[in-house]
Amino acid sequence: MSAFSLTRSVVGSVFSLVLVFGLFGCGEKEPVAQVEQVPVHIHNGQECDLCGMIINQFPGPKGQLFTRGSDRPLAFCSTRDLFAYALQPEHSHRIQNVFVQDVSSASWEDMSNATYVDAKSAYYVIGHQQLGAMGPTLAAFSSKSAAQQFADHFGGELKRYEEIDQSLINSLNHMEMADSHAGHLN
Repeated sequence: MSAFSLTRSVVGSVFSLVLVFGLFGCGEKEPVAQVEQVPVHIHNGQECDLCGMIINQFPGPKGQLFTRGSDRPLAFCSTRDLFAYALQPEHSHRIQNVFVQDVSSASWEDMSNATYVDAKSAYYVIGHQQLGAMGPTLAAFSSKSAAQQFADHFGGELKRYEEIDQSLINSLNHMEMADSHAGHLN
């Protein structure tokens, strides 16, 4: 056998092995287990993941969010704290699912059994007269008509998820300070 034939035979064998192993590598990858991310019941004594306050001791809607790959939600004593956390650049890129309590599904004073809805599809009322755990908060609703009825009764304006930004959350902080100063003047 000539050197050329031998080289051709070895190269052909190596190519065949690479092709065979390459085909095995092209198979379907193992499916990555999807973590179910659904809101959970907030237990008495559970603390807010932003401010540390006991969540169920305060009125108004609460929120929960999941980061990528997590099966345990972060829980918040108010929608205001939820958005304050979610809008921080160091957190926003990791957030996968966000849920808020639908105010129309429970009493403002006791939201412990309220229904959670996808925060991205909810309607929000800001600037209303009701107070949450941290003072002014966002009232969340699953329907536009319920949000509008709430705004007609308690004041405020309707917003959608994509309209909520850090400046809007900061405006809630200013509303709280204005309310506290007005109380000291009376």
